Amino acid sequence: MIIEKRLNQLNDTSKVNIVGEQMTYYEIIVTTRVKKDMKYDEANQIIGGFINRSFYFDEKLASIHEKTGFKYYIFSTLTPIEKEKTYHKNRLYTFRIRGLEEELITTLKSCLEKTGNPYLEMLTGETKKVIIRKINRLKTVNPVVVTLDGGPAFTHENNINHIIKRIQSNLEKKYNSFYNTELRSDNLFITGFKILNQKPIAMKYKDIKLLGNKFEFFISEDEISQKLANMALATGIGEKNTSLGAGFCVGVK
Repeated sequence: MIIEKRLNQLNDTSKVNIVGEQMTYYEIIVTTRVKKDMKYDEANQIIGGFINRSFYFDEKLASIHEKTGFKYYIFSTLTPIEKEKTYHKNRLYTFRIRGLEEELITTLKSCLEKTGNPYLEMLTGETKKVIIRKINRLKTVNPVVVTLDGGPAFTHENNINHIIKRIQSNLEKKYNSFYNTELRSDNLFITGFKILNQKPIAMKYKDIKLLGNKFEFFISEDEISQKLANMALATGIGEKNTSLGAGFCVGVK
């Protein structure tokens, strides 16, 4: 069953300014061979480790990896997803890595080609530049992870408004950090949502499992909301974007 909810808020859409400038992101489409079977719930941690290790093949990327703060990239899970939730040895799969910085993405591609991993072998990597158009909806491909007071969120409907505000605050901080500006909105950029899974989805992270949900978010048309939606598309929604690819999403017009 899909759960849908429209958020109660007083967004003033009578004076909407449709976003006039277009953001871009850069993407690598990676084709990989799986070297031994792995479960669906561990795949994202393995991909994250594969990417993280590749950073050490370049001095500048290594310095970025060692710094705290936002990294401005996100990755998807392996596709196609097998029905039995196991990725099989010697089969080919693809995943995507997105980022805001062209240099990071192009350098990362060459570093991945040098990186050994017990589960994954990169075969090809295709890079491209993507211009982001107007976004009406964001659909998450990887589960969204948000924690409140040390525990997983999205388990009780009565805290959903607070969680949406946490998502927005995180995206505003990312945007302001990357562009060195002070963007902020008193209105929520998400006007409603659907939960697309029957029950929370588990992803292995270190020695625990984190729970998340897949969503379809409805996005406001005003300029600030569109900028935040663009940032979400390029760098992910919620937490654990670079370690688990959590919150990787696609835009729907």
